[in-house]
Amino acid sequence: MMTWAPPGKSFIKDAIETPEDGRARYHEIARAAAKVAYDPALKPLFGGPRGRAETMALLLSIAYFESGYRRDVDLGIGKLARGSGLDSCLLQIRVGAGKTREGWSHADLVGDREKCFRSGLALIRGSFGACRKQDPRDRLSAYTRGRCIDDDKHSRARIGRALNVPRAPMTDAAVLAAMPGRDPVPIPVPVPLPVAPPSAPPAAGNDS
Repeated sequence: MMTWAPPGKSFIKDAIETPEDGRARYHEIARAAAKVAYDPALKPLFGGPRGRAETMALLLSIAYFESGYRRDVDLGIGKLARGSGLDSCLLQIRVGAGKTREGWSHADLVGDREKCFRSGLALIRGSFGACRKQDPRDRLSAYTRGRCIDDDKHSRARIGRALNVPRAPMTDAAVLAAMPGRDPVPIPVPVPLPVAPPSAPPAAGNDS
């Protein structure tokens, strides 16, 4: 987040803040995204031992493109905070004067970042499902464009940035085990592969 959108750089009136205040706010944004991505009750968007980390990376990538993590958008301050006038919170969820499927209003989304990310995660999942026949890079197009299309530059930019995030140093299981208040999650112990008899020909390998 600090690399993508260094805090304290905005000249928009309601988004102006010091770099120190921005860093503190970024910390809270990341904390909210992590609580949603690592919620055991929610299925991550991706499989594998770091699927939740990849889910968090996509949430923060979308937030970057939708809002640049701007203070006014994050807190719902000023007339520029809602994009077209219907969008809310860091993920610019189109809620207007109504409510999300979860029953949350604009005030709810900007008042609680977790609700913003939870509602956004459900929309992203819906887009992935609706666009499952598209190229994986285009499966966010229902979220970004309202319909599934090929070669969607908006979807590809958001997914591409998330894919370029450095590999998480810990597996999801290790993170969940370390979280306060969580029951320890057993981490699989690697089992040594059986050694082929000397007379057996070497088996073909694949490290991918």
